[in-house]
Amino acid sequence: MDELEAAEQGLLNALQRGDPTGIAAFLRDDFLVTTAGWLPEPVGKEVWLGSLAGRMTLERFDLRILATRTYGNVSVVLVESAQEGTHEGRPFAMTFHYTDVWVRDGDGWLLAARHASGAPS
Repeated sequence: MDELEAAEQGLLNALQRGDPTGIAAFLRDDFLVTTAGWLPEPVGKEVWLGSLAGRMTLERFDLRILATRTYGNVSVVLVESAQEGTHEGRPFAMTFHYTDVWVRDGDGWLLAARHASGAPS
């Protein structure tokens, strides 16, 4: 597993644990999510983290890296993730595509921007 796959895996593990501090550790301070399903517009780190609380549980996920492109200290990672859990108390099972922009920060990577969409069935 390479560094970026480990970062993607670590972020989803923190989401699965429902651990806002663990999630935040993977995000840049200027993080921006352009789609979050329940949010009508792009939001930053604090708003996104606050919106997760009590809204979603992630019980199971599979992660597949579709492509990675690295440009110096910036990498774009295309991810497919099949997920099961609950959203606002209702079960869900869905496959998502993420386009994640990671920036090297010291020895690791921090997520700068994420765009998510439902994968075609």
